[in-house]
Parts: sequence; structure tokens; C-alpha cells
Amino acid sequence: MTIEQTPTHVGTKTSMVWFALAGALTLWASAFVGIRSALHDFTPGPMALFRFVVASCGLLLVWMVTARIRRERLRLPAARDVPLLLLCALLLIVIYNLGVNFGEQTVSPGTASFLVGQVPVFSIMLAAAILRERVAVVGWIGIGVGIAGTVVMLFADQTGLQINTGTLYVLAAALAESLYFVLSKPLLERYGAMELNVYVTIPGTLMMLPFAGDLTRQLASATTGSVLMMVYLGIFPAAVAYLLWNYALARLDVSASTSGLYALPLITIVVSFVFLRELPSFLGLIGGVISLVGAALVNSRRARASHA
Repeated sequence: MTIEQTPTHVGTKTSMVWFALAGALTLWASAFVGIRSALHDFTPGPMALFRFVVASCGLLLVWMVTARIRRERLRLPAARDVPLLLLCALLLIVIYNLGVNFGEQTVSPGTASFLVGQVPVFSIMLAAAILRERVAVVGWIGIGVGIAGTVVMLFADQTGLQINTGTLYVLAAALAESLYFVLSKPLLERYGAMELNVYVTIPGTLMMLPFAGDLTRQLASATTGSVLMMVYLGIFPAAVAYLLWNYALARLDVSASTSGLYALPLITIVVSFVFLRELPSFLGLIGGVISLVGAALVNSRRARASHA
């Protein structure tokens, strides 16, 4: 017997998709706020190690359970891919997270999310340079607008017209993530998303073990709230959010889902104000809006030049 989907059923499924998308964005936004909050008890390096020890354990468990349910064998990466995987781990887990953690010592969560929102701009620049991908005129205009907005944000959350060094850390984090997206393209042709997450997250966590001594000392004096916040950051923004994102991505076209990322800074600003009573400075807000326009132009369908 075939059961036809009624409009109510269709509407419910559509609502679930958008709820999943909103949930993923909210969890990612909460990470910027949670990092800012936990910096009271943890320094950037130990914080990154703590968060990704939790994330690695959770990810490894999910990988094993998923493979068992699907009756798939767990496989190790090919030896030829190990150097590239280690580089990806360094970029995404170590440099990105340390950059955001160090940056948020002086940068508001909202401004940090605006800077990270420039990843599409940096990615298309790197893809053009490394992968020789062609970029249309609209794409180059978007790159120029995005860079202009980024320059304005360098002076955000600071007294007087001087560069906030924290923005440079977050900018380095965004560049590292952009380079990861470009370099991981060939790996995604050989490994599934879950496998790649495991192969990158666990080595990246091990690279941060030099912070273990400091982490042990800071755990001894940290408040219960900060410890729980780090566990939250390791489980929800790092794991659950990606499950919700993948659920939505499988049911929406790519342009619809990625367009939702433009709401990330707005959600971050709201969450930051509710929990920390903190807002970006005027320059941070203006530069962020300009940079989002640039990112939108870069992500437009006309940004990629035709190969015909």
C-alpha cells in the first residue's frame, strides 16, 4: 500500500528541516559566546584542548556506533593521504580554534562571527590561486567588498583608531579554515564526511597535548559553570550542530542552506547580548555588514566563471 503525503505531513517535514537549520546556526553562534564566557577560567590553548578532547571522544563514539548500525568496517586512511590529513588537522582544529580563542580575548563574539563569515571570500581566492578555479567579475567584486569590510573590522571593539590585535587572530583563524576547505576537496572524494571528521579532529586534538599541563592546573581552579561550558562546546557546537546541518543540507538545495549562514552573526549578536550583555562596536557592525555583502556576492551563482 502506498501512503500519499498530505499537505500536513509535507508541512511538518519542511518545518523540521528549517528547525534543524536554525538549531545548527544557533549552536554555532553559541560557541562564540561560550568561548568568550569560559575565557574567565581558561586560557586559549588549554580551552581548545579541553573542548576537542570532549569532541574527539564523542565523535569517535558516534563513528563506531554508526559503522556498527550500517554494518560497515572501520578503516584507516591511506598512507598517501596522511600528510594532507595532518595539514588539514593543523589548519582546522589547531590554528582555527586557537585563533578564535586568542581573538575573543579582545574581540566581541559578534565581531568574531562577522570575521569568520568571510570564509567564503577567502576560500574562493585560495581556490583561484591553488586549484586554478575561474572567478567571474561578480566574484571579484564580492572579494573586494569583503576585504573592505574586513579592513574596517580590524579596528573594531577598540578605543581609538588602532588595530585590535584580537581581530588579527580571528582573521588568521578564518584564513586557516578557508585553506582547509580548499585542501580537503580531494579528500572528500575518497572519504565520507564522518571519516574525514575523525581523521582530522583526533590528530588535531593530539597536536594540542602540549597544553595538557596548563589545562590540569586550570581545571583545578575553574568554576563548575566554566567546566560545564567546555563540555557543552565540545558536544553541541562541535558535534550536534553538524548533525542538524547535514540533516537540513540533505533536504534543501545548497544555496538555500548556505544562505542561512548569513544569519549567523545576527544570531551571535542576539545570544551575546542576552547572556553577556555585549554588542559589537560601531565599526565592528559597519564592517560586518559590508563584509556580509561581499560574502553574498561571492556565493552568488554568477560568481563562478563558466568553463565553457
